[in-house]
This record gives sequence, C-alpha cells and structure tokens, in this order.
Amino acid sequence: MKTYRKFMLASIVTFPVFLTSYAQAENHHISAAVRETKEAIVEGKQHMFSSFAEHTHNALDHTKEAIFDEKDPKGHLRTAKAHLVRAIKITKHTNHESRLYKGIREAEKALIHLKVANEQ
Repeated sequence: MKTYRKFMLASIVTFPVFLTSYAQAENHHISAAVRETKEAIVEGKQHMFSSFAEHTHNALDHTKEAIFDEKDPKGHLRTAKAHLVRAIKITKHTNHESRLYKGIREAEKALIHLKVANEQ
C-alpha cells in the first residue's frame, strides 16, 4: 500500500512538469516559423535573393508542421501559409527588386499571422 501511495504522489508531482513541457513543445514549430520569417525579411531587405527563398521555405515547412499538429484553431497558420506560398511564388526564378519587395510584403503579412498564432 505504501508503494502505491508513493507512486500516486510521484505521479501528481511530475504531471505538471510534463504538461508544461508539452505546452512548450506545442509552440516550437510556430516560434521557429516566426524566427525564420523574420530572418527572411531581413535577408530580403538586404537583397539576398537566395537567403530570402531559403528562410521562406523553412518558415513554410515549420508552418505546415504546426498545421499538421492541429495548432491552428482560428486559421491564422493557414493564412500565414498562404502568404508564405505567395512570397515564394512571387520571388521564384527572378532577380528583380520589385518582385523581391512584393515577396517581402507577403512575408510581413505572414509574420503578423504567425505572431498572433504564437500568442494563442
């Protein structure tokens, strides 16, 4: 009987620890997408076309993972994904600055939605 009580006490004490680590793991992909999108915007403003594309692709991958994990109750991640896809399509196979700026604007719109999703 004593071992059962010890087990129950240990379970009750460690459960909140697992719960908080799970909550932190929930936002991992969203926060990584925010970080990658910010980096893409910085690289884009410095006219680094390939770095902008790389970071935008990484942000899109993390956003897709967060959507797959069903962390999108209000649709912000799906909207951010749409903006990231548009940013990639606009800047694909080009070195025109005007297209890069349009891609940056789309990435900035995606960043707004990612930040909102990260706060939920």
